[in-house]
Amino acid sequence: MSERPYVALLRAFAAWKVDFAVAGGVAVVLHGVPRMTFDLDIVIDEGKDNIERLIAALGQEGFRPRLPVPIKSLADPEIRKLWIEERNLIAFTLIHPGRPMEELDIVLVHPFSWAEVAGSTVWRTIDDVSVPVVGRSLLRRMKLATGRDKDKVDAELLGEEEHD
Repeated sequence: MSERPYVALLRAFAAWKVDFAVAGGVAVVLHGVPRMTFDLDIVIDEGKDNIERLIAALGQEGFRPRLPVPIKSLADPEIRKLWIEERNLIAFTLIHPGRPMEELDIVLVHPFSWAEVAGSTVWRTIDDVSVPVVGRSLLRRMKLATGRDKDKVDAELLGEEEHD
């Protein structure tokens, strides 16, 4: 029997010591809000060493960019800047050819520093993997910052609480 979606990837992130935090719909679920979601959104420390570890973990697990670009492009801050400014790319999406239920979005545009994200992080366990998750209060603020209706609903469901 195979593992639940994303568990092998989360294990690889832990093994490679990738600095990341789960955001988006999965984070909402991990904060106890029932909701459907079909992808995994993460926020990362954009430091060069961390992105190199991230790329190694993604390669180990067989993830490939949805866009026709080499995955190593993710490590270049100038290329990421061009993606954001010229292509309006908010997230860099990766897919797994052998695991079609697994789609990963690396969030490129959000109004919070990595220090803020890391400082808000809470830990949840998925199967036997300890997973960093954006804290409830910051996640709510992230959701509101998008301006999208579905994210406003998530923010409401997360509530006003300041605890994680």
